[in-house]
Amino acid sequence: MSTSNIFLRIFQLAILPVLLLVGGCAAKGPVYSSAESVPTGKALVYIYRSPSFLGGGIYYDIHDGEQKVVTTLRNGGYYPYIRDPGEVEIWGKTESRSSVTLDLKPGDVKYVKGTVGVGFLVGLPSLTVVSNDVGAAEIKECKLLTTE
Repeated sequence: MSTSNIFLRIFQLAILPVLLLVGGCAAKGPVYSSAESVPTGKALVYIYRSPSFLGGGIYYDIHDGEQKVVTTLRNGGYYPYIRDPGEVEIWGKTESRSSVTLDLKPGDVKYVKGTVGVGFLVGLPSLTVVSNDVGAAEIKECKLLTTE
């Protein structure tokens, strides 16, 4: 076996566990399906993270207000969060914290996009509110986040 073939084989064996790890951290639920309607007197916030190889193995909990965990935001996942209207801070944290504040009205539909940036030890969460046009287009690639 030539030296280049040996290096290629080592690379292939080294990358396989990484791909399995990243794949194991991705969302596994059904493909995106729009909610039929927002329940009367409630608001709907779609929290999502577009599929990406960069930071694919990193996930973080999404909180409503001080401590309530809404979901765990995984690569390529989305979660339809139905809640009472009013002001709410939605946040995620790994090494650092990222948050957005929404002022929800009855019947509102909002989109909060999560991403992962480069951190010292782990990926850094980033949450942003995106327009309904952008959110509706990007979320189509996502799968429903399950509790498993």
